[in-house]
Amino acid sequence: MPLKETQALLALLYTDARFREAFFRAPQDCARQFGLGEAEAETLARIDPAAVARFADCLKGKRALDARKTLPLTHRALGARFDDELFAAIAGAPSPGRHLADAAAVARRLARRSAEPDWIGDLARFELAFVAAAARRNCVWLRLFRYPVAEIATGLARGEAPGARRRPSVGLWLRLFGSRLFYARL
Repeated sequence: MPLKETQALLALLYTDARFREAFFRAPQDCARQFGLGEAEAETLARIDPAAVARFADCLKGKRALDARKTLPLTHRALGARFDDELFAAIAGAPSPGRHLADAAAVARRLARRSAEPDWIGDLARFELAFVAAAARRNCVWLRLFRYPVAEIATGLARGEAPGARRRPSVGLWLRLFGSRLFYARL
């Protein structure tokens, strides 16, 4: 079997639900679209759909766990709804830098829609700014928020249920030449 083509097909099969459905409706046709020969297509057609679904669920669970670790306060605030928001925000195979990309996708989704609580989009963007800034050697970022997210984050970290009112705030992240990350709220 041509390795590169087989790997590409399997990666899509395990990470893209739409492709998985199409594959199991016509496995040999899908395999041929990846440039695989008749023998390879026939071999792949014998893959057990239940085993593929179990493995795909494991990968999906790992992505959710990684996103929860990347945005822990957002996860705490949303509870069980976090995974629903995440999977609505991401689709298909993971991109390079998956942890940050998945967290950014869910943060964008929460910021765009009116979700409960009202400040959840700001909180996700706030947490993401720390993660993204820490991954860079140099950065100077200024982020505007509709809510006092530093106070909300502190409350959530203490286990308190924040009830923030709309009050604009600004966060500043600074890191130069790989030094320690500096954060200030204005």
